[in-house]
Amino acid sequence: MVGDSPKGWLADTFASLLEEKYGKGRVPGVRTISADISAANDGQKVSHGHVHHILTGEADNLTDRTRSLLARFFGRPATVFLQPEQSGVPEEDLVQVLAARLATFDSAQMSAIEEAVRLVSTSRARAK
Repeated sequence: MVGDSPKGWLADTFASLLEEKYGKGRVPGVRTISADISAANDGQKVSHGHVHHILTGEADNLTDRTRSLLARFFGRPATVFLQPEQSGVPEEDLVQVLAARLATFDSAQMSAIEEAVRLVSTSRARAK
């Protein structure tokens, strides 16, 4: 099961996606992976050092930017790089975590979130 190794869920997920992309036993070194990520993202890079940290479990979460670059590289939704919710976590705690995260956003980021919510709401209303 992904996430059961001592390296953690992110390292396991990343390694699994690399094997799927390159083939089992054919995953190249971190410099090649980094170059391939850059090629898939119009030159935007994830350093080979960061790729190494993800694979070894030293990186246990990703920035939104890195998540987006990896999602494009793997042809997967960015949500594949979000840690699965821990079972048994009270909903109130999840709300507090979300509120704390939103408190760090600047006005442009908040406007973008509001626009995304508006678009989804409009789309859902039209679908009904």
